[in-house]
Amino acid sequence: MNGLVAQMIPGSIIPGFVVALALLWASPARATSSTDTLVAAERAFAEGVELRSDADRAKVAFARAAAGYDELWAQGHHTAELALNRSRAHRLAGNLPRCIAALHDGLAVARFARPLQVELEDARSRVLYPIEGELAGHGRPRPARTVSTRMSPADAWALAGFAWLLACGGVVRCVMTRNALWLAFTAFWVAALGLLTVLWVQDADQRVQESQPLLVVTDEVYLRKGNATEYPARIEPALPKGAEVRELARRGGWVQVQLPGGMAGWLPETSVIPCGG
Repeated sequence: MNGLVAQMIPGSIIPGFVVALALLWASPARATSSTDTLVAAERAFAEGVELRSDADRAKVAFARAAAGYDELWAQGHHTAELALNRSRAHRLAGNLPRCIAALHDGLAVARFARPLQVELEDARSRVLYPIEGELAGHGRPRPARTVSTRMSPADAWALAGFAWLLACGGVVRCVMTRNALWLAFTAFWVAALGLLTVLWVQDADQRVQESQPLLVVTDEVYLRKGNATEYPARIEPALPKGAEVRELARRGGWVQVQLPGGMAGWLPETSVIPCGG
């Protein structure tokens, strides 16, 4: 516990006034209630930090903080800052699956948020996948590397507008000066605009592939060939806590899922939580 808290502090949570800005858009009564919840969550987090030498008591305090942040999220205050606070509180409370789910919730709102991406990769590194074998190959998620993970849509539109403006300016200067170098200048910015368009089309294709609901495994559980414990395991060993899978179907209290590597099987519904929404 000491090492993990030291790794995340200072700056372990986003200051309350940053998160509170989102609350100002709510109705006065709701804003007051949300602000009280935020204050209580931050006090619980601070208590957990003070108790870091007592791991059991610290985890209880961090769990209270996580519950408060979860309540704010459920009320509709969906910001990258709040998602980061939720994830850190859950992780320090010892709940790695909820930490990973909270990060995916935040990335569903701000796919381009670099702090969330970094935090997710660090949390994923704590999931106990085997070093070798089928599960090592099929189970580990692959980080998204598309244009929307590097810039927001607003940034992309601004960049596209800038490139278009420069291209138009190059055409005008070419007409005015009769200098062929301006044609090369224009061609460069048209090519840049085309490249950006191609990257966003590829990003849209990637989003289609990720359209199935994302789930996080909460308990060590075997991926089975059918929707009952009588069916043999599809792969061994059991999936670790924090493993990420995509939902394909549900039947009889079981959910059919697909691992990042493509292998499909069944898990009990009670062993997964949804995320990314």
